[in-house]
Amino acid sequence: MTRNNRLIFLIIAAMGVGNIAFGMMTQLVPLAMNAEGDSKFLIGGNVMAGQVGVMLAGFSLVRLRQHFKSHSLVMASVVLALIAYLGFATTSPLYSWFLFRFLVGIAGAAIYTTGESWLQANSDNQSRGRVMGIYMTSQTVSFALGPFFIIPVTGVTGWLPWSVCFLPVLVALLLESRVKIVEVATGQKAAPLWSTLTGAKFIFTCVIAVTFFEAFMLTFFSLFAKEHGYTDGSASQLLSFGIAMPMVLFFPIGWLADHWSRRGTLLACALISLISALLLGWVIDDRLVWLVIVILRGCAFGVYLVAYALLGERYKGTDMVAAASINSLLWGISGVIGPPVAGWAFDRFGIWLLPWFMAACFLPVLAGLAFARPSRRPIAA
Repeated sequence: MTRNNRLIFLIIAAMGVGNIAFGMMTQLVPLAMNAEGDSKFLIGGNVMAGQVGVMLAGFSLVRLRQHFKSHSLVMASVVLALIAYLGFATTSPLYSWFLFRFLVGIAGAAIYTTGESWLQANSDNQSRGRVMGIYMTSQTVSFALGPFFIIPVTGVTGWLPWSVCFLPVLVALLLESRVKIVEVATGQKAAPLWSTLTGAKFIFTCVIAVTFFEAFMLTFFSLFAKEHGYTDGSASQLLSFGIAMPMVLFFPIGWLADHWSRRGTLLACALISLISALLLGWVIDDRLVWLVIVILRGCAFGVYLVAYALLGERYKGTDMVAAASINSLLWGISGVIGPPVAGWAFDRFGIWLLPWFMAACFLPVLAGLAFARPSRRPIAA
């Protein structure tokens, strides 16, 4: 596929193993807080604390990369995640969890932002869509493993489920230590974030759409399912199934983006995502929900996959570091704004609005496709 296949697969493996713990955390926190009787607004606020950490990392990474090697930053971030999971395991769902979620946000943003920039730097334009497809397949499977197989056994309260998080993070630390990267940005002048953002407005619009969609889905879907009679375990399994099974779609979507049309692939994914989100409210009580949730999340992240492939075409070197940092910032902003606002709306009007919130995320993408063509012109490092 590329001349750097071995390095690419090691990066993907390291990030995938660590992602098992992150997938458990995103489900454990809202379910444990809900079990304690916390409001949906407070649950959304906890998510916001994590996203503030993501935003802080996004602002800081460009500067930090001038002074520290990216590999050192990733190793430090994995250790920080271990400390945060230890805090979750040894305390009750009180306000201290906001601090631990904040630390996980910083660590996760540094790990994913840097890892994705590594993948972009070591893949070429002819294979970039497929590399991102393989990466997202790995992330999807690993994210769902914990909630689907472990949470139904360990439950959502106490120290046991958090203790299970430690092992994959330790394995990720070992794998990350074996990654050998040619540092391209250390010691170089940082690219300005604003000009990087405005240079690829449509691409970042696609990223924003998916970040808000993901914030809504991961925070509230389990609660949406429980309103329709699902138990904690069955709600977690349904969401995990919807997270894991789109893996069968990511590589074909990447292949289409590489061999057919990235604009056409974006249009199909955004339109199907919008329709599937609206259908979710109708089929939640039917077995058909297991199919709809797979199509929904698969096509939603198809938008992200193609957008990130376009980003890798356009930006190189320090510009790509800035673009990856903006990507982290956008994930943070969506988490700060999305869950608290949605939580307030759901507390006031009902969580039946969730499918409409998720569908609305893709309207800007469709509008952008109607009025603007994504630029394919690469910017030199």
